[in-house]
Amino acid sequence: MATNKKKLMIVESMAPDGWALFRERSDIEAIEFSNAISAADFNALLKQHAPVNGVALGGTGFGQNEIVSSGEMMVVARIGVGYDAVDVTALSAKKIPLMTTGIANSPSVAECALFMMLALAKRAAELDTLVKSGNWNARLKTIPYDLLGKTALVIGFGRIGSRLVKRLVAMEMNVLVYDPFKSAADVKIADAEYVTDLNAAIARCCAIGSHETDRLSHQYGAGRYCQRGSVVRRPRQRQDCRSRHRRLRKRAATIG
Repeated sequence: MATNKKKLMIVESMAPDGWALFRERSDIEAIEFSNAISAADFNALLKQHAPVNGVALGGTGFGQNEIVSSGEMMVVARIGVGYDAVDVTALSAKKIPLMTTGIANSPSVAECALFMMLALAKRAAELDTLVKSGNWNARLKTIPYDLLGKTALVIGFGRIGSRLVKRLVAMEMNVLVYDPFKSAADVKIADAEYVTDLNAAIARCCAIGSHETDRLSHQYGAGRYCQRGSVVRRPRQRQDCRSRHRRLRKRAATIG
């Protein structure tokens, strides 16, 4: 007897609310798989449950082999916005749409950037190691510092960058924003300072949050100066960091 019930492979990191929606549907069978599953095991699982009509991925790759293994793939989704591990060309050839979660994880990424800034400023890993090893005297000499009143630069004022700015302003930091595709008025509303000279802004800050879009990264090369995420440098390291940025710019000019 023919059935219209669809079979979905859903990564284990799907939020509980999402799982609840699937379980409420009588026309959907949702099968959980590990976010750390190997490519070979994932293909074997797809073949075992074929035909599979949809998949929600974490960090698992998906391409031509997985399309064949699934038997009847109709849609591929990513729990996130990146899709580096998905073969878009292979999906397009079969007219299989690729979906991402838009702004759903933007607050989480912004919080993670703030976490990294605080962890570095407070020297969390160093102090944790010293305490666990019983080096109390060394711990007392390992002085953290506050972000209060420090200057942070946020590169990219999009879905993630704008949320990071809100959190940094709440921490009473001086926040600079570099994004030539956004207006100064938008940045001012967020209680941040709009900057147009990236090199000058880098020299002023003690922390950098890089959340640029591909368009910003490719056109202006912001990613050459810092990796995506957060970089925090202590005041006494400022001169060393400036020297490092000069070396990076020189190297980028040589290879670019």
